[in-house]
Amino acid sequence: MIHQILALTVKELKVLWRDREALVLLFAMPLFFILVMSWALQGVYEAGTRDRPVEILVAKAGDGKEVADVLEDLSGMEGLAWVGSVDGVPLTPERAEALIRGGRYDLALCLRAGLLGRSPAASGDASGPGPPAVLLADPAVNRRLLHSIQGSIQGVIQRRVLMARLAPLLQGLPDEALTPDPGLLETRMLGGFATGRRPTATEQHVPAYTIFGVFFIVLTLASGLLREKQEGTFRRILSAPLSRTALLTGKLVPYYLVNLVQIGLMFAVGWAVFHVRLGSIAALAVVSLALAASANGMGLLVAALGRTEAQVNGFSVLLAVTLSALGGMMVPSFVMPPGLQLLSRFTPHAWALDGYHDVMIRGLGVRDVLPEAGVLLGFAAVFFAFALWRFRFEPR
Repeated sequence: MIHQILALTVKELKVLWRDREALVLLFAMPLFFILVMSWALQGVYEAGTRDRPVEILVAKAGDGKEVADVLEDLSGMEGLAWVGSVDGVPLTPERAEALIRGGRYDLALCLRAGLLGRSPAASGDASGPGPPAVLLADPAVNRRLLHSIQGSIQGVIQRRVLMARLAPLLQGLPDEALTPDPGLLETRMLGGFATGRRPTATEQHVPAYTIFGVFFIVLTLASGLLREKQEGTFRRILSAPLSRTALLTGKLVPYYLVNLVQIGLMFAVGWAVFHVRLGSIAALAVVSLALAASANGMGLLVAALGRTEAQVNGFSVLLAVTLSALGGMMVPSFVMPPGLQLLSRFTPHAWALDGYHDVMIRGLGVRDVLPEAGVLLGFAAVFFAFALWRFRFEPR
């Protein structure tokens, strides 16, 4: 069987190479999107508007009027929504950190009692030494967004500090009492992630439009299979001592290899042109192998469902474009309404993008991306199973 599969693979590669224009388009289209969109939309993914505020957890290690005053000022800031409890339970710094690690939130502000009255070094409250305010962040938070939020919080705390120190100044104490303390707010990237790894527009667009291009193999694969069924090629091949499993495997392997070359080329361009940090190559390979399997499974499914060339073309384009948009390839999922964010989890595109971001942005390795790869393989299994059930080798 292996010899038969290899022979069919070589034959399909020759057919693909014969139509060089179509083959070039498979590579040119995602490359075009990566180059244009990465340059054109550099830094535009700004959340934090009145209609779509950024949710930030608030955890209090201690209580008091000073903490309440700071929270009152923060609550009046447009574009930010402060969450003091989750599932009806008030937050602690430890629980806020766990929620960020679990992917439910991106940011958390931890406040200590006495944050306005003393500098961190002189602080003797029960919460222990350290800065009175700590902003915890997932490294995947947008760089400009994080800096904007950090500056706003710092401004609110500093303003309250100056007001608290104004009274001693009026009593004739030195002007040093009004000196802002830069140590009042500390921003921490959570441990376990690669520190300093925050996404840029290219880190969004390179993997996103790579995934977008990979799923356009659906059109090429489904059209090729339909054409061979209509021309009777399948009938002639099946007259040979060849199993249908070997036939379909030999047909799919070339497209799978083309997908892997696509992915490698797109990431190479991102690395060479935009200096995108790739992270673990082995982890990228794991996600890529699962992604290509999912795309090929969808291609076989479309070939099984489409009875005419028009149907195959329509199904292929509809699935490629619609699922890419829904999965966060064209519009980042974090700017989508909550309902669409939930719906995106039912697309292989969103899981593939999460896997790539885990590697490129968070610096995670092979073991960490196994859940995303497993879901992608699950999509592939469903696509293949349904396609094999519906597939007909004779023209209809």
